[in-house]
Amino acid sequence: MNKFTLPKKTTLTNVGNSLLKFFGVTPFHDTFEPLDKILKKSKKKKVCLVLFDALGKYIIEKHKDVIPYIYSRKHIEFDSVYPPTTVCATTTLTTAKYPIETGYLGWNQYFEKYDDFCDTFSMRSKIYPNTFHPEAREEIFPITYIWELMNKEANEEIATFTQSFQTFDPLLSEEENLKNHFKKTNQLLKNHKFVYSYCTEPDHSMHELGTNDQKIKDILSILDFELKRLVNMNLDTLFVLVADHGMVDIEQYFYNDNKEFLTTLEKPYLTIEGRFATFFVKNKEKFIEFYNKNLKDNFIIKTKEEIIKEHTFGYGTPNKYFETFFGNYFLLAKGNLSINDGLGPSKDDFKGNHAGITKKETKLYMTIFNDKI
Repeated sequence: MNKFTLPKKTTLTNVGNSLLKFFGVTPFHDTFEPLDKILKKSKKKKVCLVLFDALGKYIIEKHKDVIPYIYSRKHIEFDSVYPPTTVCATTTLTTAKYPIETGYLGWNQYFEKYDDFCDTFSMRSKIYPNTFHPEAREEIFPITYIWELMNKEANEEIATFTQSFQTFDPLLSEEENLKNHFKKTNQLLKNHKFVYSYCTEPDHSMHELGTNDQKIKDILSILDFELKRLVNMNLDTLFVLVADHGMVDIEQYFYNDNKEFLTTLEKPYLTIEGRFATFFVKNKEKFIEFYNKNLKDNFIIKTKEEIIKEHTFGYGTPNKYFETFFGNYFLLAKGNLSINDGLGPSKDDFKGNHAGITKKETKLYMTIFNDKI
């Protein structure tokens, strides 16, 4: 029997708690001991947490030749969370709380209040794309970020964040936009002790092109160069580079025209992620029969009760809507398929994905810079 129990001491959640502890905030959970030792040993009073989306262990090893600066440093292996996907993983890192606590589980979730499936960050309905529910955010997801807690503890603004889409200009080239993101990070480091710097690449491009395209290598090369320049311009700062998850090349499995499968469902849509899909099943026997016949080689089946019992989403007091976000059955990807209900990305523009249970998606590297200066 495969169990997917989240580790208690080696995930992104623990990294967030280490940073809280370093800046004098009482952590919510166990800290990540390797980072604790680095922070304690370092003489730096500034910390920059850099996150390159989807630059997991597998992608670093795969493209080590185009990221010589990053690869030349010692890597500390650790884990993402379940599911290993941006919504879930970046939120657990930046709140220092587990997915079960924040309620941020995946790109799309079911919201019982509206009987609707919405993209979690934007609260946009995937069934009715012109419908948004932004008013629900504070009630459903009452979270506080680690930089807010650091500022509260210090009684002044010592911590902040920047995200690459905030400085994005559609009139500029990809390279120019990436450079502007690093410039913004550099500016913030001048008058803050902690900066969280998030970049959407290489995730954004790998979804479209897969993990092998030349454009991916070009983007990684830019990230490597710009990170080196940023680090060298801020020798008073300890830099911690992480990712939120990895990435794998996939094929999509569309079921929107499959009557045999649809008749097993109470609601025709999947939620959370295509590689960590949950369904509202009305005919359990037929659903399992279809799974055994068509999906068994690529997915592991789990019940809602198993997912909760095994602490797949972590530990702590659950978000009060937690159990309403998902259905009664899960399909967790172990192969190269990603399930699509017909409202997800088209076949031609979606070649890479994550959120499955493979090590290529869950295993991460932490890389430290300026720790010996």
